[in-house]
Amino acid sequence: MTMSKKNLIEIDSEKYKLVAKKLRFLEKSNSALVSMQDKIEKLSHYHAEMFLSHDSSYILKTGLALLQELVKTEGCSIFLVDDDGFEFVHKMSIPESFSTIAKKEVDAQIISDNFGWAVNNGTPVCVAAEVLGKADKRSLSVMLAPIAGKERTIGLTVVAFDENPDFIRQQTLTILNLFSGFFSLSLENAYLFEDLRQTYFETIRAITNSIEARDLYTRGHSDRVAEIAKTIAEKLNWEKKEVDLIDWGGMLHDVGKIGISDAILNKPDRLTQEEYKAIKNHPLIGKQIVQEISFLDPVIPYICEHHERFDGKGYPKGLSGEDISIKGRLLAVADTFDAITSDRPYRMGFEPEVAFTKILNNAGTQFDPKIVKAFEKAWLAGAVCLRANNRFHDCCM
Repeated sequence: MTMSKKNLIEIDSEKYKLVAKKLRFLEKSNSALVSMQDKIEKLSHYHAEMFLSHDSSYILKTGLALLQELVKTEGCSIFLVDDDGFEFVHKMSIPESFSTIAKKEVDAQIISDNFGWAVNNGTPVCVAAEVLGKADKRSLSVMLAPIAGKERTIGLTVVAFDENPDFIRQQTLTILNLFSGFFSLSLENAYLFEDLRQTYFETIRAITNSIEARDLYTRGHSDRVAEIAKTIAEKLNWEKKEVDLIDWGGMLHDVGKIGISDAILNKPDRLTQEEYKAIKNHPLIGKQIVQEISFLDPVIPYICEHHERFDGKGYPKGLSGEDISIKGRLLAVADTFDAITSDRPYRMGFEPEVAFTKILNNAGTQFDPKIVKAFEKAWLAGAVCLRANNRFHDCCM
């Protein structure tokens, strides 16, 4: 019995629909795979950049922003282990408004043991949200992804997103897993560098203290100069990483005095011309000491140029105006303020108000007027003396 023409048409129609459905699925899958490849490439670029970064805050902020770009989320949060290693403390959220509900979600996940399981196993876990979405009766998922180094858990990434059991959900989970791994490596690297940096810092501080111990009149000078310079830099709206670098610049700016004899450093009378010429070598000696340490390259202008003058009459090179780096022009003001207010073998230190007036009067000659203006703002805000030395704070308010 032959099949009717009508039945054949119906069969061909069903085959067409099936083929069309398969083609649509393949197209959708191919599109998802292309999208996945693009996201993985972006993650790889992020990892390469962040692996060379030593700023954990920058890594956190950039990482969360990228995660928001790669996957559709309700919000992302980072919780870091506190210094004692016992508690996870909220560090950052995108959007910021997500932080409150994220803390509540973490508390709920701790009670349900999902949080502990993820941390103890070092494995991301994706579970139904306990708090997120309940207010407006939505079903949300939350991913708890540990941020771990080789020997310690650093923190936890918390990501909330819509329930979606299809292929797109699997793509999201894959991206989140990759991201948490990259995040862990980048942060661990930053923490290890910070540990190394702190060791260097303490070693150099010990050297600086030994130099200042040779001159009882300048003990604590480096720390005070750094604090004053930071108050000025904040008024100039410097970025945090540049302000933080001032600690190194302040600490090392006089390191070259290690090459100056005690007889000159502690001479109770005015220096002779030859002795003054020897003193003027300390910025160059300081540069020679640190120039072989690559990560201290950004600090060299603080060492070399804090005795240059805006009018070109300073030393060691006689630079003028903006040929002097902004770092040198900044430290010149801070260094001079502390020098004027400090006791010397041949005179007592002046009152802070005297130093303040001298600096204002020398704007445009010894000092950059822009730096002096920022110094004046910091002074009027009561910040200069307070951070330089607590014994001055009453006179500056």
